[in-house]
This record gives sequence, structure tokens and C-alpha cells, in this order.
Amino acid sequence: MLPARRPLIPLAAVALLILGGCGQLSEAELAEAAAEEGSICEHQWLLESLSVDGREHRRHLLWRKFWRERPYFTCDKLGYVRGSAGSNPYLGRFSLSDGGELSWSQPPTISRMSDIRESSELEKDYLKALPRTDSAQVEGDSLILRSDSDKTRLEFRRAGSVE
Repeated sequence: MLPARRPLIPLAAVALLILGGCGQLSEAELAEAAAEEGSICEHQWLLESLSVDGREHRRHLLWRKFWRERPYFTCDKLGYVRGSAGSNPYLGRFSLSDGGELSWSQPPTISRMSDIRESSELEKDYLKALPRTDSAQVEGDSLILRSDSDKTRLEFRRAGSVE
């Protein structure tokens, strides 16, 4: 059996184009559907790269680890942020404006829900970088959290789109 091929254009985008071209969806409905697709709290995000305090962690070095140890980010509509920092789960809280500005009311810290494992350098840098970010931007299947003031940058890939 041949492996399934990924379509070049996501099916949801094709449906929107077809229905939009037929006049069945208004511009407001198209904008709302696009906004839902781009909402950061609607998806799980896997870390692609991280830059903090002059140190960089990039995909070709980072992903020699087991898949389950790959840091990820997810949030909910109440602003709770959770995921794995690599070795341990974390929990925090933030608010996000419509313009993509972030503010952290509870910086992400290792969750005390389970036995805590020793943190790797990646995990320490990840937990240091997250609360420093002050803006979020979705570009296609990527989420970029960053702070221009200290050049902190985290780039994530939407979980369903990682190859």
C-alpha cells in the first residue's frame, strides 16, 4: 500500500475558495473561518526553533531526542498555557490581544503534577524564553512568539502539519 500523500492546498482552504467563488459565503464568514484557522489556542504547536540569550536550538540538533520529549505549546480560551518543556510538563497563564500582544500573568513553570525529571539545557531555555515573549504571530502553519527588546524568539509548527 502506498503512503498517503499530503495535498498541496489544505482541503479547508479549497472548500473556502470554492464556496467563496460560488457566492455562498460572505466576506465576513471567510474572514471568520480564516481567523479560526489562525487562532493559536485552537491547535497544539511543536517547537521548531528557539533563540534566547544568544543561544539557539534548531531542528537538526534538537530532534535527535525522542518524539515524546519534543517541547510543545497549547493554550485554552481562559489563557492557560500548558505543554511539555521537553522533560517535564509546564503550566502558565497569559492574555493575548487581537493585535497579537502577549502579557504573562503567570509565567510558565514546571507543573508539580508528576515526578519532576532533571531539566535539560533546552528545557531551561524554553521555560526562560516563553515568559519573555510579548507578541504572537501566526504565519501559515507556524506560530512565532517573540520579544524584540531582547531578541527572544520561539518558532512552532502546528502539530498536524509537521512532517
